[in-house]
Formats: sequence, C-alpha cells, structure tokens
Amino acid sequence: MRAFNSGKTVTHYRDNGSTNGQVIVFANSLGTDLRLWHKVIKGLPQNLRIITYDKRGHGLSKEPVEEFSISDLAKDVIDLLEYLQLENVIFVGISIGGMIAQAVAFLRPDLVSKLVLCDTATKIGANDVWEQRISSVKKIGIRGISASVLERWFSKQYLLENLNELELLRRMLHSTSASGYINCCKAIGSADLTSFTSKLKQNTLLLVGENDISTPPSLVSETAKMINRSKLKIIKNSGHLPCIDNPKKFNELLSNFLQESG
Repeated sequence: MRAFNSGKTVTHYRDNGSTNGQVIVFANSLGTDLRLWHKVIKGLPQNLRIITYDKRGHGLSKEPVEEFSISDLAKDVIDLLEYLQLENVIFVGISIGGMIAQAVAFLRPDLVSKLVLCDTATKIGANDVWEQRISSVKKIGIRGISASVLERWFSKQYLLENLNELELLRRMLHSTSASGYINCCKAIGSADLTSFTSKLKQNTLLLVGENDISTPPSLVSETAKMINRSKLKIIKNSGHLPCIDNPKKFNELLSNFLQESG
C-alpha cells in the first residue's frame, strides 16, 4: 500500500510489475477503486509496469473537502507521474477515468504516448441529470442508489450470471465516500472537454460496451471522430464496465492496440 501526498490531496496507488517495462496507468470509473482493473491486469504481459490509483474520495484516497474539476483530477495524476519520474505512459481510463485521461493527455502530452478511452466522452450527461444524482445521494446515501447504479454498469446477462461477484462490486461502491462521489458528479456535470480532445495527437483506442446506456456507442463514436489518430471498437455483451463483464475481449483489444502501436 503506497500513498502520495501532493499537498492538495493524498492519493493511494499501486506500482507493480517490471521496473524497466512500458508503463500503463489505469484510471477508474465513478464509484469504483483501483480493484476495478484486477481482471485486466491479470491478463496482461508480465513485462509491463502497471500504475493504478484511487481518485479523490474513492478507495483509500483522501476524501475531498472542497469542489474540484476534471482538470484538478488530471493534475492529481500528473503530480503522481512526476513524483514517480514517469513519462511516455500508456493511459487507460474508463468513464470519468477516461475524462481524466483526455485532460492529462492534453495538459501534458509529454507524459502520455498512447491513450485508451473506455466508455467515456468529452461530455457525459446533462448537468441536471448529475444534480438529480447528487440530490439522491444526499437524501438516501450511496447505498440507496446502488441498485440503480449497478444496473447501469453491466449487461443484463452479467447481472443474471454473476451474483456473487456483483455483491463484491456493490461493496466497492458502498465504500466510496459520499463527498468523493458527489464532487465527482459535479466535476462530470460541469465538464466539456471538446477543446482538449479535439487537439489530441496521441494514437488512441476507444472502447465501449455494446449495451452501455451511460455512454452509448453513438456518444463514444462522436468523441472518436474528434481525434485524428483514433479507432473505435465496440465490445459485445457488455455494459458500461466491459473490463469487468467482458475482460477477455477487453484484453484482446487492448493487447492488439499495444502491439500495433509499438
């Protein structure tokens, strides 16, 4: 267990794999922590150096005491990469993690050589939708909204066939601090990364679950069109978190992209 104090927040992170290997950084979705990537990491080559972390108010990272933006969350990762003296990393981000990835790649292109953007977009949902989510969390807590959140995360097939694993994921969601969840909702609701993403020059792979209702393939496709050096792949039988409900296909597409782009 490792912690980095940037002076703005305390970030829990893991640094595993080969110290001399290509570095891959993984950024999580809303309401999850770095354990989200366990299935993916397990299927990757052993010669990689893998950085996972918990954003503000998630997992073991410090709960926020004030509001923040997607750019603030991106700067948290930039601070961590500078602390670890890393550059030219492959950045994989899902949902809000994908928004963070877009911001990091724009703000510090020297730090990011390639991008994998999963189930994300330049803008996700209208602000009033996020305000409703925030209101619900304030009234009934994260436990109160967890059933509806899990339904949006996964395909119907996964929900029916993985009840035991679903219970673990529910507990992961419940462990998220209310302040972390609410402030991330505010950050997503107020963000429009079009001016960032339209200027990205990194080779980029965009992945999206076929059955994703939070960031449907049509929305992810619009983001892909903004990036010159990009390709879009749709993962069948998956919802918003294909790294969980179809990790085999997720890893296949990720590995192919890494090989194709050197």
